Amino acid sequence: MRPNDIKIAPHFKLWEFECPCCFRVRLHPDLLEKLEKLRQEMKIPIVITSGYRCEKHNREVGGVAKSLHLFGQAADIAIPARIMDQVCWLAKTAGFDQVIPYHSRNFIHLGVFGKQNKETNPAQNTQAA
Repeated sequence: MRPNDIKIAPHFKLWEFECPCCFRVRLHPDLLEKLEKLRQEMKIPIVITSGYRCEKHNREVGGVAKSLHLFGQAADIAIPARIMDQVCWLAKTAGFDQVIPYHSRNFIHLGVFGKQNKETNPAQNTQAA
């Protein structure tokens, strides 16, 4: 069994959110809850291409200094271009605070601010990624 091979929701395992360089995981419960809600609405699998990122990996991929990925509050999901607009709409109705489509790269960045006030959120007023 691989590390982090733990079912944490009906459609997700912990390893899907781990940093690819160090295998650590940080996952905000609101992110998981909203991803599960989105998955149930979509009725097709969600492929997470980037979940938690340690600072080293975030720098390597060109992520912003206060990326929500650093706090376990964001995930990038692979989405076929033909359904991207529909999935963005579903993500907004699922309650995500950030829904940023990257049409040319076929993925959507999804983020949650959690229960924090937007003025105190560490990633507020930054771009995604």
